Amino acid sequence: MLATALLPHHISDATGLTAKRGTGRLQRLATTVASAKPFYQELTTASAASAEQLLIKLLQRHCSETGWIVLVAPKQLPSKALANYLQLPVGKILVIHPDTIKNPAKTLHQLLHTSSCRVIINFSQLMSDELTLQLSQCAASQQRWFYQLNHLATQTH
Repeated sequence: MLATALLPHHISDATGLTAKRGTGRLQRLATTVASAKPFYQELTTASAASAEQLLIKLLQRHCSETGWIVLVAPKQLPSKALANYLQLPVGKILVIHPDTIKNPAKTLHQLLHTSSCRVIINFSQLMSDELTLQLSQCAASQQRWFYQLNHLATQTH
C-alpha cells in the first residue's frame, strides 16, 4: 500500500524547530520521522547557521537509513571535524553541487526514482507550487524522504 502524499508542513528555525501550526511541534516531526513513512517536509531557516543546525539534525535522524542521503545544492556543509565529532553518516551522503545542476526539477525527479536514494534534502528553490506537489507525491509513491529547505529572505530598508 502506498503512502498518501502529505501537504507541506512549514517549520521555522532549527533552533527550536517550532512549527507555525499549533500541532506541529518537534514532537510531531519526531513522531513522523520515527513512523518510517516517507513524506515531504518543507523547512524554513532564517540564517546560514540555523540551516546548518537543521541539516545536522536531519542527518542525525536519518543516519540509520539504508541508502544514500542526497544533498542537492547545499550552500554550506558542516566541517569534516564537526561531522566526525557528531558521528554524522558521511559515508552515506552524496552532495550534488549547484553548478552541476542544469534542471533542478528533472534532477529531483530522477533522485526520487532512484532506488538507492532514501533521503533527498533540496536546498535549491522550487519554481512552483505545482512542482512542489508533484515532488511530494513522487516522494510518497517512491517511499522516499524529501525535504525542501528554504531560506527566509531578509528585507533591507
